[in-house]
Amino acid sequence: MKPIDTDRLVKDLERFITFRSVYNPKDTGPVKDAARHCVDLLSEAGASVKTLSIGDPPEKHAPLVYARCGPADVPKGTPTVLLYAHYDVVEAGEWGEDAWKPVRKDGRLYGRGAADDKSGVMMHLGTLRAFEGKPPVPLAIVLEGEEESGGTLEDFVREHRDLFKADVIVVADSGNYKLGRPTLTTSLRGVVAVDVTVGTLKKSVHSGVFGGPVPDAFMALVRMLAALNDGKGDVAVPGLVQTPLTRDRKIEESEIREDAGVLPDVHLIGSGTIADRLHAKPSVNVVGLSGPPPMSAPLNQLTDTATARVSLRIAPTQKPQDAVAALRQFLEQPSLNPWHADVTVKEVVSAPGYLAGTPKPDYFPVAQQAMKEAYGASTGFAFTGEGGTIPLVTLLQETNPDATVLVLGCEEPRCNIHSSPESVDLGELGKMTLAEAALLDLLGKAKQSGDYEPATAPRTEPSMS
Repeated sequence: MKPIDTDRLVKDLERFITFRSVYNPKDTGPVKDAARHCVDLLSEAGASVKTLSIGDPPEKHAPLVYARCGPADVPKGTPTVLLYAHYDVVEAGEWGEDAWKPVRKDGRLYGRGAADDKSGVMMHLGTLRAFEGKPPVPLAIVLEGEEESGGTLEDFVREHRDLFKADVIVVADSGNYKLGRPTLTTSLRGVVAVDVTVGTLKKSVHSGVFGGPVPDAFMALVRMLAALNDGKGDVAVPGLVQTPLTRDRKIEESEIREDAGVLPDVHLIGSGTIADRLHAKPSVNVVGLSGPPPMSAPLNQLTDTATARVSLRIAPTQKPQDAVAALRQFLEQPSLNPWHADVTVKEVVSAPGYLAGTPKPDYFPVAQQAMKEAYGASTGFAFTGEGGTIPLVTLLQETNPDATVLVLGCEEPRCNIHSSPESVDLGELGKMTLAEAALLDLLGKAKQSGDYEPATAPRTEPSMS
């Protein structure tokens, strides 16, 4: 195994950031350009690479980059490894044009996707280069182009399970709980979302003429939304569960206040430990709103119809369909609607959580050893939960029930993902790439001598799109 060439990786990441790979079904040119760039990088590193069409019609979808390399025949017991990352990113938002102009400052690289998740793509590229395209284990690399929009790859995996068979799966779309502290994520909350629409009028009317007896739809909606949390701030929807987590670190209040930027006099909400509130219990918020005029163009009127998208993070073991049913029943109860407004609740998002089991064989200790080799034996290691959602993780585990799924990456709190300015620590990129390469090296050395047979490799050869 060669040393990791971090300088080269950083230059590649700088170039990669300039690709505006926001998935848009009406204009897939930018993501397809990024996919071709991924193909070029992995091909140059020694992999056999294809692009696969994962949606219909293909012109409206981002291609899946699928690479294979490694020995065809290996000693019995040698695990097959699948590496995942995604090359699409979220919109630049208020960051504007600067989002696509990479900048190095104080040991960090700034740009949209620098961390989420082009750093994951670079990890896999750097790992492949460390073995000069000849890793010691059968290897598949999967790079997705629609992760931020969700759904399409999951359907493709269900239809082509053989392409995703592996004994060890590395999902490089998470990160360390703190900069420089190697971490494996062992639980993820799921998420559901509904659009709650409230109507009171056939059309909007003047608030001065009709205000008083005539109800405003937005005000009726606000009463419903306020009831979603109880006085402590816990979710007040009956029927939701909490998942006991045995592999989760202790989180101090000062840590979460600093990482989230909570204002000094603002209290945290909810009950139980901070870790439980972040990783094991449901949380709720409004992620979209329509109805009243915007502040840029206020009007003296009563709103006829108002809609809120309510996002509910659910415990790792909560069934999404049960959570949607509970949320709908809660929002439709008459006690929240004393004005008898028209109320409709429509499901728009449903994704399960994830809870790591105890696979056999268990490669978690091997991953810990690899991380210690990269960060130093004296550096503390942690298992942690994650409040976010990666639906693909659950599906990959279901597809490979005996596999060890390792959720990791370069995304620590300072990365500011999905916000601005997003960045990645260059030291973290180098060390996490080294950790991944060390993992493959250790897995290759862990093979049993004797019988030779093909590993648990994908058996269906994908066709080029």
